[in-house]
Amino acid sequence: MTVIHNPSTLTTANLRREIAADIDGRLNQAANEASTGKKADPFRDLGSGSVEILSLRSGSIRLDGFMTSNELLGNRLEVMANTLTETRETLQGFLEAGVSFSETQQPIGSVLQESARAAYAQLATLVNTPYQGAQLFAGTENTGPTLQRFDEQNAGTGLSPEDVMAGIVGGGITDAADAMAKAADVATVFASANTVAPDTNFEATFFNGTPLEAAPGVPSPRQTALIDNGMVLEYGIQANDPAFRTALQGLAMIAAVDPSTITDPGAYEAWVGTAMEAVGDGLQMLEAAETRLGGEQALLSQTLDNQQVRAGLYERQLGVLEGVDPYEAANRVTLLSTQLEATYAINARLSRLSFLSYM
Repeated sequence: MTVIHNPSTLTTANLRREIAADIDGRLNQAANEASTGKKADPFRDLGSGSVEILSLRSGSIRLDGFMTSNELLGNRLEVMANTLTETRETLQGFLEAGVSFSETQQPIGSVLQESARAAYAQLATLVNTPYQGAQLFAGTENTGPTLQRFDEQNAGTGLSPEDVMAGIVGGGITDAADAMAKAADVATVFASANTVAPDTNFEATFFNGTPLEAAPGVPSPRQTALIDNGMVLEYGIQANDPAFRTALQGLAMIAAVDPSTITDPGAYEAWVGTAMEAVGDGLQMLEAAETRLGGEQALLSQTLDNQQVRAGLYERQLGVLEGVDPYEAANRVTLLSTQLEATYAINARLSRLSFLSYM
């Protein structure tokens, strides 16, 4: 005799609910894919091909990081370029105003000293302006204002640039030989080569930042940025570079001595002429630094353009792998909606059936 085991009412009801839940889950997934245009679970759909998605996503995230940091670096370089332009214009203005004072003493020679002090103060203001909380021209160190103002004491040495210059000039400039000797002492200080009184050196009292040399003959690391895979950009311009240092040397010489007080023509020509020549040399070197910075900006801009193209390629490739056909997804939504409605209807009818209904 054959015995037929009918499933219990509870088991049947649970089975119907599971079927409805499965259809509902697939409907929600299809609706999500239709609205987003992407597979709900691309790793399950692609199987072993999902490795490519992981690789593409990793590359895309890394590229986004480069692009973000490069945009910030581009802004930083733009501020540096603007500062260099303003610095050059300040020096150019000083030279144009003082060209008539270079070789012969003028009755209003003190005006040149005032102009030099004003130009020095303007350069300090420009160079010391921070960007995003950091000094632009201090190098890898950021310990305060990059340039010490001419009449302000440096906390590290207790001297101001004016104190250092006064120590060199002493009672003034007497003759041509005295002028040349004192100009040589100034050059030694600005080269940070005074071993007898190192606190008077440019990198001790005038400049607060990364020294040009970490040790004798060993250059200090410059500011650099990794702008792409294996691509490092060295972009650091420092206020102790020859361009700034030479121009400031000339300004400091005029700022420290009122040219109208130099009575000897030979001394006047030697001191003022040397100072104005230093400012002119610094201006030329500054223009060269601007050109180099422009090249770095161009390289960074080209790199960023290339990265934006690569980012588009990543996006398109991921779209191919993760994307769904919108028409196919819409059809699945329609089909699953119909199935779910039919399932709910059948479940509702079955739930109302009982033995008493047929007695």
